Amino acid sequence: MEGRGISLTCAVVVDVDDTLISTDRRMQAIWKEALQCDVPLEAVETLGMEQIFMKYASPEQKSRVGELQRRFWEILLCCEPVGIELLNLHEPLPFAAEILRKWSRNCELVYLTGRTRNTRDLTLGELRRFGFPTKNVMLVMFSFEDYSRARGENPSGPTLIDAKRRLFSKVSQNHSVVRVVDDYPGYFNIFKEFKVPDRIGLLRPKRYRPQDYFERGATRVIESWRQLEEDPPEPV
Repeated sequence: MEGRGISLTCAVVVDVDDTLISTDRRMQAIWKEALQCDVPLEAVETLGMEQIFMKYASPEQKSRVGELQRRFWEILLCCEPVGIELLNLHEPLPFAAEILRKWSRNCELVYLTGRTRNTRDLTLGELRRFGFPTKNVMLVMFSFEDYSRARGENPSGPTLIDAKRRLFSKVSQNHSVVRVVDDYPGYFNIFKEFKVPDRIGLLRPKRYRPQDYFERGATRVIESWRQLEEDPPEPV
């Protein structure tokens, strides 16, 4: 593909958390650290963060919502040692590593993750340990500033969708993105905006419906990486 007289590299963009690696058990442990109570795995799989807090926080904790909100994000983003320790609870999704190794032979692989840059080495190590390709790939990560609104520090700061769009735009400047795989429906408007031809939603059935992906721009929805086993991306 040609863009402004420059040949663009064919690329596949994939999310990491809950697209390649299951984070549910770690999230459950983070909630236990933050709220000092057991939050059922089912709740982690089905409820959003605000819903979990309102359901499981004590009245006294709800009076300290800002403090606990910041503590939750500090653990999640590995600003505290316990957050790093809990990475051991992550698990790779079946078939994903094998399939990405195949795809990386024909297209550049771009990991576009909401993890922050302080976890770069940890993330590469985890991907390597789980068998995902880490040579000749791009790892594009969020910054702490991208979470300033989510952490309750700056109400006018960027949303996570704003951050994803900014980073995806940078990737698109030098790459012809032919396929994207993500588990969060809210990002698919971005992929449609940038005219990615193959926009694949990895269904999280306990939280979303296939329609949630299609309504925001997904071209197809899969329930397992195995469905992509014989479906390599087509360079343009």
